[in-house]
Amino acid sequence: METTQNLPEEEKKTPKARYLSFDQQIGKMKLAFDNATLPSVFTAMKTVGFTNERIKELQNSVTNLETLQQAQTKEYAEQFSETEKLNTQRTQIDEIYLMHRNLCKVFLKTNTLARAALKLDQHKSIAYDAWFQEVKNFYGQLTTTPNLQEDIKTIGITADIVNKQLIDLNKLQSVKESQRKELAEAQQATDARDKAFDELYPIYSEFIKYARILLADDQALEAIGVKVKAK
Repeated sequence: METTQNLPEEEKKTPKARYLSFDQQIGKMKLAFDNATLPSVFTAMKTVGFTNERIKELQNSVTNLETLQQAQTKEYAEQFSETEKLNTQRTQIDEIYLMHRNLCKVFLKTNTLARAALKLDQHKSIAYDAWFQEVKNFYGQLTTTPNLQEDIKTIGITADIVNKQLIDLNKLQSVKESQRKELAEAQQATDARDKAFDELYPIYSEFIKYARILLADDQALEAIGVKVKAK
């Protein structure tokens, strides 16, 4: 296994490319391969295997990578949208649930059976799945216990309010399922993009390294994105 433990400080630094976004790195590869056929560049680069055919393949690979990057951006935008919708609806339900729970804690302070059924003495859940089951149990118990349902009307928790919370919970679960689907698709799009990038970037890096050697201090390097100091 490689280690940087004993490397000099200058060799431990993260390569500059890692600070660039995917779009920036793709842009650099596109520039390099689009201009690789310029006579001032191509004449030298074909001597190390970058023929017209290979350059064309690399240009196609960049185009494919651009498409995958766009797909990844789209999938994550959809996932973020579903997550925002989920969080908004969950907050609305939770605010009402918390009020009802606190009211019941006071109203049912001596009703041990009801407190146990409603889980009033347990810590409120945070994680989505546990929270969802907790809230659904709370309102489910209120609808299936006739005496309790009648009693809590005195603190403003009517059957209509309880039923609306249950309906909203079912809607929320549908949003959660959609959000999970979008998350999976976003991850798949990321994996596909990353795979294509990891296959192409080493070739681009090799291309630039060869170019720096073969076109040392030549202004033609600027065409492929390599800065050349003015003489």
